[in-house]
Amino acid sequence: MSVLDNDPLTESELAEIIGHGELVPLLAALAHLTGDRRYLDPGCRPRSATVLGRTVAGSTDSDDAALELAISGLRAISGSDLDTVDPTVDRDLIEYLVGAPIEDGTEDMLRYQLGIPHDQGAPRWQASPSSDAGLSVAIIGAGMSGILMARRLDQAGIPYTVFERNADFGGVWYENSYPGCRVDTTNYIYSYSFATRDNWTHDFSMQRAVHGYLREVATELGVDKNVRFGTELLAATYNEGSCTWQLKLNGPDGPYDAEFSAVVSAVGQLNQPKFPDVPGIDSFSGPAFHTARWDHDVDLTGKRVAVIGTGASAYQVIPEIADRVGSLTIFQRSAPWMEWTPAYADEVKPGLRWLFENVPTYSHWYRAYQFWITADARRPYYTVDPSWDQPGSVSAENQELRQHLVSGLARQYQDRPDLLEQVIPSYAPYSKRLLRDNGRWAKVLHRPNVRLVADHIEAIDEQGIQTSAEHLDVDVIIFATGFRASEILEPVDVTGTGGRKLRDEWAGDPKAFMGVAVPGFPNLFCLYGPNTNVVVSSSLFFFAESAANLVMSALEHLDKTGAGAVECTGEALDQFVAEIDEASELTAWGASNESTWYKSASGRVSQNWPLRVVDYWTRTREFPLEKFQVLRPAVRDKELVR
Repeated sequence: MSVLDNDPLTESELAEIIGHGELVPLLAALAHLTGDRRYLDPGCRPRSATVLGRTVAGSTDSDDAALELAISGLRAISGSDLDTVDPTVDRDLIEYLVGAPIEDGTEDMLRYQLGIPHDQGAPRWQASPSSDAGLSVAIIGAGMSGILMARRLDQAGIPYTVFERNADFGGVWYENSYPGCRVDTTNYIYSYSFATRDNWTHDFSMQRAVHGYLREVATELGVDKNVRFGTELLAATYNEGSCTWQLKLNGPDGPYDAEFSAVVSAVGQLNQPKFPDVPGIDSFSGPAFHTARWDHDVDLTGKRVAVIGTGASAYQVIPEIADRVGSLTIFQRSAPWMEWTPAYADEVKPGLRWLFENVPTYSHWYRAYQFWITADARRPYYTVDPSWDQPGSVSAENQELRQHLVSGLARQYQDRPDLLEQVIPSYAPYSKRLLRDNGRWAKVLHRPNVRLVADHIEAIDEQGIQTSAEHLDVDVIIFATGFRASEILEPVDVTGTGGRKLRDEWAGDPKAFMGVAVPGFPNLFCLYGPNTNVVVSSSLFFFAESAANLVMSALEHLDKTGAGAVECTGEALDQFVAEIDEASELTAWGASNESTWYKSASGRVSQNWPLRVVDYWTRTREFPLEKFQVLRPAVRDKELVR
């Protein structure tokens, strides 16, 4: 295979192609392919990705030198046999990608993301066929985390069944089908490390593409053979005598019971729509629905539509419907911050696609680089400076970010100072989720049939919405009001040791060791559990894969020792929660008084990970036996005594 076999390209054409991609991962790929370290010349290292318009490293001169080096590299590998790629990736290649010396944990994390030569997360053990443990696992949910968990269990040879209440794979990407729904993390890291794709049509794909990807991966890996669709978990009760979980399920043929050694909750945090607590909410006579349960049978053409909420789903759906409704009233509780992303809805540039298709391993290096520049690069911009006392920001860096974002808004609303006043948040950036902005939101708010209302909603009646200032008659109400994120695993009745109930233990404030394990509930594990939500860095796929590794290491311990169950200790959880809470207080979202889905009813940040990305990675590599107690079935103990 050759890069330039069929159609030699000119230098200017190659420069344009390279400009559509990223120089740093391209030079790393060239060094990897050829073994020639001149591509890693620090004097020619191009500028890294920008933060607030400033480069992390490098200069224009180094960019020019790097471009020349990359062009010569593509010429050099022209005509070479590139069908076989050296699986060895030396440390200097990883350090070049990062642009600085790295610690061991970071190196291992990036090798995992690189995925050369194979799936780095595959279990390095196999369940014993004749093991006393007799492991079997129930996975609740066939979304991103459920498919991942099934893959890891398959690789280790552990039998499992996935129970999914919906009719298809995908989880939130199946349920959220509203117009404009798309991912706001680039596809190249919002995907499995073991099932990467370089044929995405967009950098930030639409819902249909993400859902299709999840279904495709699940089918390719054979997960579909072990899924029971249309089946909902009603109750899960731990049997202390046998160290097993007794499940009550409701499937297509009615209720039935099942027993498993372990249960993995893969339902995540964002599967239960939240509605505002407004008097008369059920009295409206017209169509009313949540964005996560979009009613495709309702024709919005010419209708008077009200959208309650200005979060992520509202931001995506409103530009899609504004041109066909008669009028659109947007009810805003607090304005969102917008991060300027002009290519948010654009297709993948042809040059980047060319590099994926013609330079072996480039897609791997590109993915690892995208992961790295989003991992912890923005920590300074959301970290609290305790000595900072300027309202609307939490540090000098956060204030710099605020000014940058305000400048972007000012450019878009320079002709509408009345709107500008409404769209600038009073709170610090990163107190709430930043939305990606390509200019469509401002264009929508400029439309003559669109009105932004900040007045408090006092009630909903048959005809419409009563605010503190007026009554508005509407034909359709759309709730873009988020999810009950802290009510994980509700409404399932989960009973652990001593008859304790999970909902009582959590009381609306979920806590789990590493977001995975809960004291009093042996062999119950969570993926995308409490305090594992990603706010700024990395992607949910990475956190889910890390958590799954911890689950697999716990199951390995059971398999190798013949134990019946493992249970996180209360002390381990208390120490973990104390550390997380302390770290959360030093983040913009933890220090803010804004009401967000990041926080439980108590005001505690129960959803987000506040530490470094690499910290979660390193702490989920091996099973921390000292944080758990090991349990054995009573029946088996009696047999051993005999």
